[in-house]
Amino acid sequence: MDQFKDLNRNTRRRNNRKKQQRQAKIMLAVGIAAVILLSAGIVLTVFIMHRRDTNPTVPTVRTTTPDEKTTEAEPSKETLPEDYAEILKEAEKYAAMYDYEKAVNYVREQVPDYESHVTLTDFITSCNTKRSQLIAWNNGNNSNVTHVFFHSLVIDEDIAWASYKRDDYNQVMTTIDEFNEILKEMYEEGYVLVHLSDMAVIETLSDGTERMTYQPIYLPSGKIPFVLSVDDTAYYEYMMNTGCATKLVIDENGKVINEYATYKTDSYGNFITDENGEPQVETVEYGLFDCVPLLDQFVEEHPDFSYHGAKGTIALTGYNGILGYRTSDIAYGDGLEEWPQAYEWHNTHIEEDKKEAARVAGAIKENGWKFASHTWGHMNMGTVVDQATGTITSERFVRDTTWWMEEVSPLIGGTDIIIFAFGADIGTWRNYPDDSEAYQYLKSLGFDYYCNVDSSVHNWVQLSSSAGGSGYLRQGRRNLDGTYMYKSLVALKRAEVQLEEILSDRKFQKQAADLLFAYTVYYLYELQDEANIELNLKSTVRSIQTLARYLA
Repeated sequence: MDQFKDLNRNTRRRNNRKKQQRQAKIMLAVGIAAVILLSAGIVLTVFIMHRRDTNPTVPTVRTTTPDEKTTEAEPSKETLPEDYAEILKEAEKYAAMYDYEKAVNYVREQVPDYESHVTLTDFITSCNTKRSQLIAWNNGNNSNVTHVFFHSLVIDEDIAWASYKRDDYNQVMTTIDEFNEILKEMYEEGYVLVHLSDMAVIETLSDGTERMTYQPIYLPSGKIPFVLSVDDTAYYEYMMNTGCATKLVIDENGKVINEYATYKTDSYGNFITDENGEPQVETVEYGLFDCVPLLDQFVEEHPDFSYHGAKGTIALTGYNGILGYRTSDIAYGDGLEEWPQAYEWHNTHIEEDKKEAARVAGAIKENGWKFASHTWGHMNMGTVVDQATGTITSERFVRDTTWWMEEVSPLIGGTDIIIFAFGADIGTWRNYPDDSEAYQYLKSLGFDYYCNVDSSVHNWVQLSSSAGGSGYLRQGRRNLDGTYMYKSLVALKRAEVQLEEILSDRKFQKQAADLLFAYTVYYLYELQDEANIELNLKSTVRSIQTLARYLA
């Protein structure tokens, strides 16, 4: 009897151990699944959707076979002359931005005897090898490229959330910390900045006709192109003393940075002005306080975040001037007799402001940015155009556009991009009608790229190869701001509830536990090589994600 008791006791112990092992497996799998879904939720919170697995299969242009290992040249011990070393450093920046052809040509043009330097010839060989391994995103069809946008950033949250603009800012603004985290997350997910003109350009065909045509974007496998824009970089008067930057300037090193000024107020909170009505400055500091210098710094540290040097597109109005400079003659000069309500105050240094604004705009463009019209008075196009037909319904349409072309365009060197204020397009989601009066007018002024706002989908792109003669590219933009953040958090909460319901299903638990456990053990085994911990951990996560999608 005693031996049977011992046998039963041992059997129970074995069963308990098996039960504990199974429970451990389940807990591990559920834990892993929870971590993965939580990570996905964090990504959602900062608006990053359609991860690497959405990158469509595209044909390669590489000359090597997939199984063939690339032989990198051994690093040479040659010491280059100082000027050659600087040339190589600049070429390496081009190569990091996937512009291998420019990198190679730069070395060849700047160093006549480059063939005598093994360091330079090795670099050229490396560039040619990497170039051969690039692939054309989505077979050259860029209709799935997403476009995200921001407004000016909040610097001082204590001031912003206590100001009269707090509700507005909470909806449409982003803080500096949030912006930096979004850039970091997008970079880690493989996103790469491109311009609208990288997506499509007007080409002249052999018969002389011009057509808007998609352009192949050549990137390494796993990289995802996206467009970025920034609205209202005028640093409006209403933003003064609300915790936001006040101007873009060029520092002593030639870099574009921000001015952050506060203005004197009386005991009632009204601005103290001079005899001309200009608000008086109280304090000033300079630094990286908004999208332009912050993105410049990020790309400087991570050049592979930019395709051929692309940054973003800055959408400018004109009624308060541009870039923090009060450059509008209508608002700050002599004004208009027929439009007196547009007048603000008399800027006694308006001509100097125009010259400095143009100088800053030139430096911004030189650094990889582009400019766009955002209409002169931040006008809602939907109120002055019949969107179904494109018929202009108000004289304000032509008047506002004319003011922008006269007061803003010359300061930025012109543009072919219009980013509609309020996201209000001149048409519906259908192609612009060939007889659209609004489109034909804007096209005649040189606008080829048209951007609205559409956060309902990950990407919305429309290309017409011939409308208006040479066609256009339209793209919907997604607002990465307080409103979208709130919607993302709501979606995350719903996902958490659904996850809880799924994990309570015992049948799902068993299947998930067995399969996820097997995948996890396989990849964790490889982590013994400490040098590959990060790489293999990413592989583990991706494999489990794939399996989790399969189970779902």
